[in-house]
Amino acid sequence: MPNNRSPNRGGTRTPPPADNDYDAEPPRRRSGYQRQSVGEAVAKSFIRSIASSLGRILVRTITGRMR
Repeated sequence: MPNNRSPNRGGTRTPPPADNDYDAEPPRRRSGYQRQSVGEAVAKSFIRSIASSLGRILVRTITGRMR
């Protein structure tokens, strides 16, 4: 049964291209965590408070109907 997965049907594999790019700088990684901006912090806090309020209302509604 022939192997149809290989694009090279001759039975030999071509090696991957050599990585000879010695002049390129490696990608820089930031150490630690990224601080969020003031706007992001305000938006996150606002969304959390809204979600908390809605969750509280939902729980009170569900438990009130169960009585």
